[in-house]
Amino acid sequence: MLFKNKIEYTKGMFVEIYGTEIKKVRLVLRIITGIAVVAAIAFMIYGAAARGFIMPGDFFNLGISILMALLCTFLPNLMARSQMKKCKKKGLLGERTLRFTEHVLTMTYEKEGRSTDIPLEQLAKVTEFDNYIRITIGGRSTFLDKKRFEIGEAAAFVTWAEDKIAENAEKEEEALALEEAAESLALEEGEAKTEESDEN
Repeated sequence: MLFKNKIEYTKGMFVEIYGTEIKKVRLVLRIITGIAVVAAIAFMIYGAAARGFIMPGDFFNLGISILMALLCTFLPNLMARSQMKKCKKKGLLGERTLRFTEHVLTMTYEKEGRSTDIPLEQLAKVTEFDNYIRITIGGRSTFLDKKRFEIGEAAAFVTWAEDKIAENAEKEEEALALEEAAESLALEEGEAKTEESDEN
């Protein structure tokens, strides 16, 4: 066994992951909503000065702008809560153990006592966060806790996973090249038989 890790999905984990992933988007949204709040206040003051009173619509515009700003601030929490509900429905909560050999990832759900083997040829992506690592394998995302490696360590795992992904990509290219060569050979043989048939 090369690596062994224990992980339990929590809301805090998803808050960190989503907060990191949408960091740039949140920055843009904060700027936009900040400008909207300032603009709403400015129009309210200008309208009050011009009319001598504040219209209900001014409060509505300001309220909407503030609500959007708050939504932007708490967006990772809302996304994390939604993801936890999805995980609960799919039975993905509870502690799990991930064991990595040279060729297979064995994922064991401790509470249920069931295991799933996933060939590491399907390992496609690895992403590192502050406290967690996400791998994309078998068409889905799986997470590892950096602090809970029982065999190996986080930095070594990331390097190993990146090498494995590069190796998988190289094998895929070789397989594709062999497939194209076989198709080309079959086409040439077909053309040769056609020419022989025409001559006869």
